[in-house]
Amino acid sequence: MRKPPLQRSFANAARGIVWIFRYERNFLIEFLALLSNIFLIFYFQVSPAEAAIIILVCFAVLSLELLNTCIEKICDVVQPEYDVRIKIIKDVAAGSVFLMAIAAIIIGLLIYPKYVF
Repeated sequence: MRKPPLQRSFANAARGIVWIFRYERNFLIEFLALLSNIFLIFYFQVSPAEAAIIILVCFAVLSLELLNTCIEKICDVVQPEYDVRIKIIKDVAAGSVFLMAIAAIIIGLLIYPKYVF
């Protein structure tokens, strides 16, 4: 199978991101958290190294949300009916997003207080 031209690959990725914005509420919430953090980074003039860490963990949460959605959609195709094994797969995938979100919150709690107080 031939690889698509580079511009088609970018277009496909953009379509995926547009889709997740339209249909996945959690992604939108997490994206708003990213925007809030970008605002806070500029407002508090956070150091470049700390800003990079904040941006990195925000994008890690978003990336895991994308993967979680993919896993859920694949599971729905493979087994449309309720199956406890599929439930476990979906729960574990969601757990990965949850753990990264907790890590992001902890990182924010470690970085922001010195700029606020």
